[in-house]
Amino acid sequence: MGRHERRRRTVCVVRDPRRVALALRPLRADRAEPRAGWWVWLVPLCGLVLWPLAPAAAFLVAVALVFGVGGLVRYRMGSGIRLEGDAARDWVRAASLLREIRRGWRGLGGMAEPADIRPTLALTGYHLAKLISARARMAAYAQELRAARAGLAPGELRDEADERAEVAEERARELGAQFAARVEALGRLASSLRGHERAERVRALLAAGPPAVEEPGADPIAEVEGRTAVVLAAYEELSGLRPSPSETRS
Repeated sequence: MGRHERRRRTVCVVRDPRRVALALRPLRADRAEPRAGWWVWLVPLCGLVLWPLAPAAAFLVAVALVFGVGGLVRYRMGSGIRLEGDAARDWVRAASLLREIRRGWRGLGGMAEPADIRPTLALTGYHLAKLISARARMAAYAQELRAARAGLAPGELRDEADERAEVAEERARELGAQFAARVEALGRLASSLRGHERAERVRALLAAGPPAVEEPGADPIAEVEGRTAVVLAAYEELSGLRPSPSETRS
């Protein structure tokens, strides 16, 4: 059961967007306007060159090139910040606000400043991940210190451990407060964008005005209803004038 719980454990890896952008650039900075993933084209070229000589060698060279250049790209990107469990879920909730802001930013049109919010949002998400990671590490340190000093006899070492644990717990609370404040600010921005989007929708509907509709014309069922009412009334009147069966037998 514990194995299944570990599989369901939420894990996120958040990378520094500045290093990711750097990793997508060419290895030589003197080339103008490169395309991301340029090195992928080297794989089929090497295969074509070496294939007449030795198919196995061509395959091995191609695989080595993929792993070598891919590893170099990952190195330049950095390992990123790994978040697990509650820390990962906190970041996922914040990331949902970042996605909502990104979607709503286009609705600002010419009022948007900056025009492209994506780099700012990516850096904000990375900073939030750093806050979450720092808070988690500080809380884990305090918890580990509390557990380690439990077996100590009363004395200076135990007192120092308690003091350090309290300082770490206080720092973890401060980091948590900073994270909560930033997420709250994101929530306010997302709410403002939602309000602006609704207002623009209402303005568009008011400007368009009500849809044009055609007059339905005379109701044909009204005439039928009038004739039917007259016929039924006459039928009821005639039914009242008919003699009963006893009167006809007499």
